[in-house]
Amino acid sequence: MSAADLGEAPPAGALRIDPVRAECIRTLFQQIRNSFAAAGVVTVYMCATQAPFHPWTEIAAWLAVQLSTQAFRVWLVARYRRIPADDDGTRLERAARLNTLYMLIAGCVWGSTAFLFMDTAQPITVALTLCGLYGISGGSVPGNAYNPSGLYAFVGAIFGLVMLRFLLIGQYVYDVLGLASVGYSAILFGFCRVQNRELREGFAIRFENRRLLAALEVEKAEAEAARGRAEKANLAKSQLLAAASHDLRQPLHALSLFSGSLQSLALDDEAKDVAARIQANVAAMEKLFNGLLDISRLEAGVVQSSREPVACQDLFDRLAGYFDPVAEQQGLDLRFRETDLWVDADPALTEQICVNLVTNALRYTRTGGILVAARRRRSSVSIEVADTGIGIGIARADQGRIFDEFVQLGNPERDRGKGLGLGLAIAQRLAAIMGSRIEISSQPGKGSRFAFALPRAQPAALARAAPAPDLMLGMRLLLIDDDAMVREGAGLLLGQWGVKAALAADLAAAEALIAENPRFDICLADYRLPGDIDGLQVIARLQASPKAPGAFCLVTGDMGAEVLAAADAARTPIIHKPLHPARLRALLNHLAAGRAAASATRPFVEAHSSHVNDGPTVEKRRGPAHAAGAIARWRRDSDHT
Repeated sequence: MSAADLGEAPPAGALRIDPVRAECIRTLFQQIRNSFAAAGVVTVYMCATQAPFHPWTEIAAWLAVQLSTQAFRVWLVARYRRIPADDDGTRLERAARLNTLYMLIAGCVWGSTAFLFMDTAQPITVALTLCGLYGISGGSVPGNAYNPSGLYAFVGAIFGLVMLRFLLIGQYVYDVLGLASVGYSAILFGFCRVQNRELREGFAIRFENRRLLAALEVEKAEAEAARGRAEKANLAKSQLLAAASHDLRQPLHALSLFSGSLQSLALDDEAKDVAARIQANVAAMEKLFNGLLDISRLEAGVVQSSREPVACQDLFDRLAGYFDPVAEQQGLDLRFRETDLWVDADPALTEQICVNLVTNALRYTRTGGILVAARRRRSSVSIEVADTGIGIGIARADQGRIFDEFVQLGNPERDRGKGLGLGLAIAQRLAAIMGSRIEISSQPGKGSRFAFALPRAQPAALARAAPAPDLMLGMRLLLIDDDAMVREGAGLLLGQWGVKAALAADLAAAEALIAENPRFDICLADYRLPGDIDGLQVIARLQASPKAPGAFCLVTGDMGAEVLAAADAARTPIIHKPLHPARLRALLNHLAAGRAAASATRPFVEAHSSHVNDGPTVEKRRGPAHAAGAIARWRRDSDHT
């Protein structure tokens, strides 16, 4: 069966005729089978009703002519089926003209019954004949609406001969009947035109839908290709960022360690000033890397929310300790409204959001003050940071984009002293992790107010921890890093702090040091090491050793999401280079405190091991989890050191 039989149109550009016209012709021939059936039924009716009134010879002669016209129609259909699918429309149009010729011939055959079967002496024959003619002509309208010329030829021939027959009779009644028949044919012409118009519009809509669908498929394919290119570009960007951050952090990390050692030496004032400036620039670069790291960590989905009751007043007291000196230095009035409200939230994430919001307010407030408050909102608490701003507020058009990465208003020169444009973006993502959202309201000349809502909680008893002592003196530490400058700088600095540091460049050297020395308290392992093994694999190997160090921490300059996810899956604490000496000191104290706390629980675990049914023991839970908690507290505390 050809494509023409299925009504599949060739491309419009290949047709010499209107594609809608071509589709009409195809549909005309597709439904000819129904026309055969209708003609057969009316033919049988005509022969059966006229048999009692006319000789069989006359009826048989008419029937023979009728069958010959149907044979001609069969030939037309066969000819149409041989038209190739890629025809330009020339053969289709020829087939339509031949069909019109057939309809004219068929109309003459049907119209001849007015002379053969209408006997005025027997009016019943007139009525029976007209019934057959009205039926066959009316039924031809739907089939020929695709090709109106065929209907005009068919119906015109039938009722033209009927009118002629009635005029020849010469009686008034038959003249009126003939005029009524002509009027009926005119009505059929009108129906045919209306149906043809509707059909053509329907076909036109179908073709337009096909065109739109094809265009949509093309656009979809282009969009998929563009998305693929974007994903590849994003992957390449992430890989470049990870590689570049590692390569940049390594010398920066070493520089930070050496500058920290330099500040510990006996220097004159000018040398101390130079060392301080070096350390300040190292800290500025570290802040940029840490901002990018926070974005990567959030995108990797490794930041989880651990909710508990949080006292807003305690949160405000810590913030006041961080920012009161900064506000005083800038001549700003920073106030924290006293409150007894509690919220159900993650303490670290909530504090980080507030830190970012207050930092942003301090950065963009020239005169006036900043108010931090907690307000009751039915079953929730709204934590708000309001400032007098830079005197112009934030335009409504800019209020949405200030939460995008690296967007800073009023800093076209990209002054590092005004931040990096990451604080609000990070704060918004942290709020989303806790199911909240930071809202902004700002009016020109009146500053801005940032607020996020958290569920209200009932007060809970707080255990206040005593300041942690310096636990580094005499600490045994194993450092694994393939960069000789990092090992040298770290060894020099750790020695000044009283830490007994052993330095290894790879796994083999680390295993040898573990075998030759007493058990190490802490192991810091770089992520990128020589060969095919990385820091996480090194830590896993060392943890299986009988003399495994008491605590492990992964140190890396990589900010890729895959590294963060891998460390999270391995339940290994992770810190990022470069490390400011003060932050490194705080980290070691936290790890030492975490190890001491884990060791203190061992007798309890051993005494109550029979009560543990499923899953990890209490001691195992406190291992990586406790170390991770120590890292989180270290980050929070050391960010404001």
